[in-house]
Amino acid sequence: MRCTLALLAIVLTPVLPRIAAPAQAMNDTQMQNFMQSDYYRGLITRALAAVPKAVFEQCPSLVSKGSRTTVLRSVSFGKDGFPNEGLWKQSFPVSGCGNDTVLNFYFSAGADEKVNTTIGVPGTTRADIILQSDAIFYAQAEAALVAKDCKSFIVRDSRFEAFGTAKPPKPDPGPGNAYRPWWETWTMIGCGHTIDVSVDFMPHKNGTQVLASAPVERQ
Repeated sequence: MRCTLALLAIVLTPVLPRIAAPAQAMNDTQMQNFMQSDYYRGLITRALAAVPKAVFEQCPSLVSKGSRTTVLRSVSFGKDGFPNEGLWKQSFPVSGCGNDTVLNFYFSAGADEKVNTTIGVPGTTRADIILQSDAIFYAQAEAALVAKDCKSFIVRDSRFEAFGTAKPPKPDPGPGNAYRPWWETWTMIGCGHTIDVSVDFMPHKNGTQVLASAPVERQ
């Protein structure tokens, strides 16, 4: 069945959000009520409209099975039911239209009860929104080494691969390690090219180092 953008936004909004987070200054009922509001559905509609068609394009065979909400900073609500503090991420797995991926949207609320929306990298990346910005820069540079005629790339998908690093290969130090590295494959597209780039994330006491390497163009 063909879905309009407005209808799709309603379909993608979960009836009962699954929340993964430490203790937060809210309850599930508050979050559920807000996420079912027309205001929040409008946020989702506008976010979907801003996703590049190369990443997400609707088609008659589109499938989306709910979503997952992760509270990244405690969410609190005003008396009118609108959030006045907090940060959360909502992820929507989508498939059936040629690019099976996960759409990731970040929402932050301020004291004025306005909610800002940021479109994250699609896929299963474990990087936070700041690390994503860093990784995009390096992944674009690696992709440009293969497609020298192209100056503009976007991330079509990301895939968490494993803990440890890929280039050079280093084993997973284990979940007990405070600075546990991991690596992912980011699929970059631009100018008719589709290029997979390996991206290592290496946390340390002062932050996280990002290293992109081994670009391979898909034939």
